[in-house]
Amino acid sequence: MHPDLEKLIQLQETELEIKNYSDRIEQLPRHLAALEEKLSETLQSLSGNQDRLAKLALEKRKLEGVIQDLEQKNSKYREQLVEVKTNEQYKALLHEIEFNSSQIRKTEDEVLTKMEEEERLRKELKEKEQLLQEEKAVINSEKRAAEAEEEQDKSILGNLQNRRRDLIESVSPSVREMYNRIARFRKGVALARANGDSCQACHVRIRPQVLSQIMSGECIVTCDSCDRILYWKPDGPYEVAP
Repeated sequence: MHPDLEKLIQLQETELEIKNYSDRIEQLPRHLAALEEKLSETLQSLSGNQDRLAKLALEKRKLEGVIQDLEQKNSKYREQLVEVKTNEQYKALLHEIEFNSSQIRKTEDEVLTKMEEEERLRKELKEKEQLLQEEKAVINSEKRAAEAEEEQDKSILGNLQNRRRDLIESVSPSVREMYNRIARFRKGVALARANGDSCQACHVRIRPQVLSQIMSGECIVTCDSCDRILYWKPDGPYEVAP
């Protein structure tokens, strides 16, 4: 095999690994941000419950104040019943008492409705507080695992970058320039395996004479269609071109 070709195969494998680990490291902040967003949503929901409970308490106090005022009025009207001189005045006071009593009943129903909502919200609040603690525990655990994984990935990435540098320096300048040029235009994949009688990357058929050159490995051969450097490796895994 051409001395540079084997190095180029190793170089491409290394660069694809570098991309993989770089992507993993890059995705980590987004993963952690998604976890934090989920926690934020639970916090907002919890805060909404707390705000509504505070508002309900205020509304209940106002309604209870209304009931107290109406009861005081009725108490005053009942005292006046024994003092009125005419039947019309007596009926008028009874009408006021009955009207206030109906308002009291209506207001008490409103208080009861708010108490039921308050009970429901308190139950939800307790559940959400429990959920919040569970989510915090999960996030903290995932953060620790992600940070440890990131450190490991960075260490592997550093080794890969060193290997890449050594491989690049070992390739002859002209072949290195060819490799870099093709990689720029082919999303980092400058080599393709000859799969049977076609280029695995673009699937265009390779002419028999060219295939023979590729199989001999004595020279650098490029695909007539996609311009990638072709190599023959009958027992190795196929590359997947992006």
